[in-house]
This record gives sequence, C-alpha cells and structure tokens, in this order.
Amino acid sequence: MQALGIRLIAVLHWLRALVYIAGGLAILGVTHLSSRMISAVANDTPLDRLTSGVGNTIAIGALVFALFWIVLGVGVWTTKNWARVLTLVFAGLWLLFGLMKVAHFPTPWHLLRVAVDAAIIVYLLLPDVKREFGATT
Repeated sequence: MQALGIRLIAVLHWLRALVYIAGGLAILGVTHLSSRMISAVANDTPLDRLTSGVGNTIAIGALVFALFWIVLGVGVWTTKNWARVLTLVFAGLWLLFGLMKVAHFPTPWHLLRVAVDAAIIVYLLLPDVKREFGATT
C-alpha cells in the first residue's frame, strides 16, 4: 500500500494540472473574444493576428504544462522513480522561486508554498520513500 505522502504529492500535481487547464481555456476564451472584438472594428489587422497568435500560443503552452503535471502525477501515484526525480527537481525550482518571493514580498501564501515545497523535498529524500520508488541510491 502506498504512503499517504505519495498520494498527496500526486494529487497536488493533478491540482496544478487543473489550474493550468483552467488558465489555458480561459486564455483561449479571452483570445477568441478579443479577436472577435478587434475584427468587428477592422478586418484582418496585424493587431488581430498578433492577439490571436500570442493568445493561442500561451493557451496551448498552458495546456501542455497541464499534460505534463498529469503525467507526473500518474508517475508519482504509480511510484515511478523518474517521477520522484522530476518532482524533486521541480519542487527545488519552486522552492527557489518561493524563497525569492518571500525575501521580497512575504505573504502567507508564499510562506505556505515554501513550506510545502521543502516538505516535498525532505519527504522524497527519506530512505523508505526512495525504496518505495525503487531508487538505488
């Protein structure tokens, strides 16, 4: 049976994926709406094409990130070592950015983010958890 911490990390990855999905779909909707509004004033303007192109690119990027977080969550849930390693890398990056945010603008949200990322790193480096993922070192 899996440890509760492993399940919580996988669920956290899936929640991040949901945020990226919601953001990507919202950006697609806003891009479509703004493109319609611009084209109502003038057809096929460079601004219309730029707005549509940039918005679609950002939205598709967000949806690709969502897919990444879904796959990573499945990897953690099924205790794949590659998922543990990637989670450590990304938790480390999030921790670094979180510490920079706390240094410049400490809020409860940033402090919670730093605490969660630090807890994930410490938890995934525990010998029992590493063994459950099949890590050799």
